[in-house]
Parts: sequence; structure tokens; C-alpha cells
Amino acid sequence: MGETSRLEELKRRVEADPASIAFASLAEEFRRAARFDEAVEASRAGLRFHPTYVSARVTLGRSLMELGLYDQAERELHVVARSTPDNLAARRALGDLYWRQADLVRALEQLTLACGLAPGDGELAEMVRELELEVAAAEPPIDEPAAEESGAGAEIVAAAAAPAIEALERFYRAIVRRRAEGQGRATVELVPPQASHERESSETRRAS
Repeated sequence: MGETSRLEELKRRVEADPASIAFASLAEEFRRAARFDEAVEASRAGLRFHPTYVSARVTLGRSLMELGLYDQAERELHVVARSTPDNLAARRALGDLYWRQADLVRALEQLTLACGLAPGDGELAEMVRELELEVAAAEPPIDEPAAEESGAGAEIVAAAAAPAIEALERFYRAIVRRRAEGQGRATVELVPPQASHERESSETRRAS
């Protein structure tokens, strides 16, 4: 049976029984034929009856990704990844999705998980190595000029603070001086009035 004949047979089965689990195979056949809109339609129709059919949900996610509906694709694929963390197809699809969006770190994370699930997959291992190199190349270098600018900024702040510090020091010296003058006046005022009068009389007699 050719692919076209198989697809038509699956369509007849699903049309006869919309709740048939054949919907998953039909949706996958549509996806392989690059008929992504029909794959999405078939997947969603069947998932209403079989919401836990994870392979059909992966087909849905992949088809949405091919249509450029990345947010919807990510949502569907994460449903599978949460319910079955060891689902290789979902991990690979998520890695592909993030790679297409240039989110290399998340792509590497998902494909590394997939590689762990399929250690004998040489193609997958090569993809992981390639991604590791791309992620390493994308890491920003240490910004030495930024450190120098930081030091220069500290010098600018110190220079700006110098006048304020000097003003505080002048203010402190003025307070100390005023306190000293105040203590001198207090000493003069503490001289008994009688002693002051006797001193004035003595000075008057010496003058005469």
C-alpha cells in the first residue's frame, strides 16, 4: 500500500469513527506529507477524545513548529515532556524548536537530555557537540574596559565627594573653636563679683 493509499484509508477510518485512535497515524501521515494544517486539524480533533495520546501531541507540536507557531508548539511539547520526561521525540522536537529560535542554551539542554535517552544515536551526539561549540562561542568575553571604567567611576565619585568632606571638616573645626571661646567666656563670668570689685579698688589705689 502506497503512502497516498494509506493516508486515504486512515481518513476513511477517522471519518467513520471520529473517536478512533487512527487519528494519530492520520495526523502523522499528514505531517510527513508536509500537509501541516491538516496534521494540526487531525491531531486536535483526535486529542479531544484521547488527550493523553502523547505521540499525537508530539505530532501536533512538530506541525505547529513547521507553521511557525512556536509558542503553541512549545506548549504542546512541554505537555508531553512533563507527563513523560523520557519521551525522546518530545525532547528532540523541543531542541529543534529552540535551535530555530536561536535559543542555543535551551536547545542544548533539551538535546543533551535526548542524547542521554539515545546514547547510540551518532547524529544526535554530533548535534550536541555542534551546539556546545556554538554556545561556547556565544559566551561574552570578560569586559576589561568595563572594569577600568568602574575604577574611573570610583575616582570621579571620590573627587566629587572631596569638597563635601572638606566642608564638614571646616564645620567641625568651627564648632571646636566656638566651644573653646564659650568656655573662656564662662570662666570670666565665674569670677565672684566681690573679687572683681576688690581688684578694681586695688588698681585705683596704685594709679593714685
